[in-house]
This record gives sequence, C-alpha cells and structure tokens, in this order.
Amino acid sequence: MHASGAKGAKIDGIMKQQPSYILVVNGTKVQRPVFVLGAPHSGVPVIARALSRAPGFHLCAGSPGVLNTVYAVARRPSLASEKAAGTASLFREAYAETWHLTPLTCPRCPGPGARIPANASAEPCEHSAEAVRYGDASPDLLYSASALHAAFPDALFVQVIRDGRDVVADMMEDERSLAWLKPSFMKLEHEFPNHFFGLDEEADLERFTDGSTATKCAMRWRGAVRMSARLRREMGPEQLLTLRYEDVHGGEVKAAGELRRFTGARVSASELLTERAWGVGSWRERLSRSDHGDVHEVARNELSRLGYR
Repeated sequence: MHASGAKGAKIDGIMKQQPSYILVVNGTKVQRPVFVLGAPHSGVPVIARALSRAPGFHLCAGSPGVLNTVYAVARRPSLASEKAAGTASLFREAYAETWHLTPLTCPRCPGPGARIPANASAEPCEHSAEAVRYGDASPDLLYSASALHAAFPDALFVQVIRDGRDVVADMMEDERSLAWLKPSFMKLEHEFPNHFFGLDEEADLERFTDGSTATKCAMRWRGAVRMSARLRREMGPEQLLTLRYEDVHGGEVKAAGELRRFTGARVSASELLTERAWGVGSWRERLSRSDHGDVHEVARNELSRLGYR
C-alpha cells in the first residue's frame, strides 16, 4: 500500500527526496523497523536474538530476497545512491514478503515440514496479529544502510562495534567469510570506495589481492568501521544506536536498558546472555605474530580511534 507525499532521506551525505510509502504486513502498518548492523562476527546475532524475543517483535535474518538485494548493493555501492528509488523499492518488496507470517514461515508455527492445506499456506497464521514491530539482522546488512534509510525513513539502526583483532580471528576460521575473499567473488566493476571489501580507492585493490588472509579480513573490518562512522555522521542519535560488543558482555542489564529506550521494545537482559563464549581478547591466542602484524598495519588507526589498544 502506498501513500502520497515526499520525505527527505539522507544518502551518502546528500538529501534526496523520496516518496513516502506505507507498508502493511500481516494487517499492521510497519513503523520504525529496526535493523541490526555490524561487521562480520561483530556480535549482531546476540543483539538480534534479544530483540526478536521482545513481545510483539518479529525480526528476521538471512531471507534470500533480502540477501540478494544486500549483496547487489554491497558489491555495487552506486545502487544505493544513483538508483536510490529503485533500490529502496526492492528492499520494501523483499521485506513485504519476508515479514509476512504464514504457517510455513512463522517461527512459532509447525513450519515447512507440517501438513498445511494449500489454500492456507500463504495466508497469515494465528500468530501474525501479535506482530506489531518488525526488523532484520541479515548478514552484511551494514553495507545497505543508506538504501534501507531511503526505503524506511523512520527506521532505527542498531550497530555493533567489536575489536577488529577478534573479528579477524573469527573470520579466518569461518568458511563463509573466507569465501568472499576468493577472486571469483570480487567483481568490483571499478567502483570505489567499496566498503564491503575495505577498498577506499583503486590503489587498495593491489594490497587486497596480494595480501595475506589476515590482511584481507582486516581490510573488510576496516571498511565496516568506516561505514559505521559515516552512518554516525549522517544519522542522529534518535535513529542510530551504537553498542560496543565488549560492553554488552558483562553489561547485559545496561545494554538491555539502552535497547529498550532506543527501540521501545521490552528487551530482557537475560536474552543477551549466551552459552557461547564471547571471545573477548581471544585474538591473543588465535592470531599468529605475523597475522597480528598484518592486522595492525591495515587497521591500527581504526583500532586506536575506537579504543582498542
């Protein structure tokens, strides 16, 4: 459902006029959707889980329709600015489908393996009326933040910052993260800067191509941090909340309070607790001296600026 009128959206530091849309999902008007952002392995799933368990909150992650648009924008950043209206429309359409709760997609329903009559499989499920807030925490959503802002001008963004050395250590043990470093995935089409790969200018491409795995991962973290810094400059505190991963660990009560105040959702501190090890400072045992040297060479300025000494 669309409504007439226009609203300004700030994209890459430039105010652009975008039509104001009304998206209705499960019979509810989508207002102030929440998007959780961060570099790979920065702790986004911890925050997303806590939000998803807040009453009335439906938060997704990894929908194919959303990811297709995310990676199109991540690999061709100009789509978020030069074709902002079209990209915003793609995101709205993707979320209209992703947030639609049916007996096959609702996490509280039996799911795809259940026997559901064909005429009911696409209809709203019994839990759909309870969803009044929506959000997403798909991987690499950070690189589409400007396009999401254009698609949903009233959106709220929660970004998570983590020590780049711990991030690199996790990335180097993650096959999915390493897959993006293969030459076959790097179809950059001469677009710079490209924060997804941590490339500010074409000269960075040689360092990325010839560098070690630790160098490549550090460049990706550096690109994400620079993207996050740009978002802080472009959005006010009423739309952007930044959480430090290391502060959430051991500070669950305070972090839950910040999330409650920022989103309006009844986030419980207990939902920020996780059985998995937080891995704070684990880079000391996991990175070799050579790997740490490569990370420091690439990202020392960002590490220092963020207080990771």
